[in-house]
Amino acid sequence: MEKTIKKAELNRTSQRRGFTLTEILIAAGVLSLFMAALFSLYSGGTRMSSQTMWTQNIINQLKLASRQISTSIKKSSYPSSLTFPGNIVENEKPDFALHYFRGTMHATESADLAAGGSKFLALTESTPAKTGYAASDNTYAELVYHIFSLTSEGQLNYSRFRETVGGNDIQALARGTVPPPGADGVYRTTLCRDVETVFCEPSSTAPKSPLSVRINCRIPRGNTMRSETAIGNPNVALVPHNTIGGW
Repeated sequence: MEKTIKKAELNRTSQRRGFTLTEILIAAGVLSLFMAALFSLYSGGTRMSSQTMWTQNIINQLKLASRQISTSIKKSSYPSSLTFPGNIVENEKPDFALHYFRGTMHATESADLAAGGSKFLALTESTPAKTGYAASDNTYAELVYHIFSLTSEGQLNYSRFRETVGGNDIQALARGTVPPPGADGVYRTTLCRDVETVFCEPSSTAPKSPLSVRINCRIPRGNTMRSETAIGNPNVALVPHNTIGGW
């Protein structure tokens, strides 16, 4: 009799210590919901962190690109030379005007016509030469070409080329493309990434009106966008182009 009672108590204890299949399934479901909520919270935080970091980086890149574009436009000038007794002779051919892609250039439509992408802005900066002075005062003119381009991958690139010409050659100087084939590449960098479009438009119909360059960036696989507008006052006439490349 005593053994029977102890066996019954042992069975009741075992039953109390165990879990039914229903209880296990409910616990598993609750745990799954908790893990899903935790993962969603972590994933959302990661996305927000990545988006914040992208925004900060893009804002800095856009400011750098805008500053470089505005500064370069302000340096635009025609090749010139000083002749005795101080007259300035300028070569005002359209070759050395400020060339820009008229309208909007989309990164996805850009064609990599040359190393660095499709040009949307090209200009010449000139240091005057001296002619007609003493031989020790005569120098060559230095032409610096500033080129801004956009690749199909959304990179906004800046390149700088340099060319040296004789002072007596200024008036007859002609360049079919900017930069010319003989110019030396001295600098190249990527100013901004994730660029979706670049929009160039003069503020008026005046030959030397300020040029506005708007850069639009979009986060990869997302809808977050940031934009910046650079405005530069050129010292030369503006020449619009409706086709990519060839200038």
